[in-house]
Amino acid sequence: MPINYKELKDKELYSVKELDKILPITPLTIRAYIRKGIIKGGRKIGKNWYVSKQDLEAFLEGDRVKG
Repeated sequence: MPINYKELKDKELYSVKELDKILPITPLTIRAYIRKGIIKGGRKIGKNWYVSKQDLEAFLEGDRVKG
């Protein structure tokens, strides 16, 4: 799916490197969680994954995919 850059313009995005400092899990696990949908809303821009502040907050509040 193409990225809508206008949609991303006003969103605060966190890279995997930034999430590594916030979450008690490794970057490898963070990327796996994004791919599996455990952390929702991950977007790959170039070679890097990003998660919006809203999606990070949902993950921290326990709003995860059940599976």
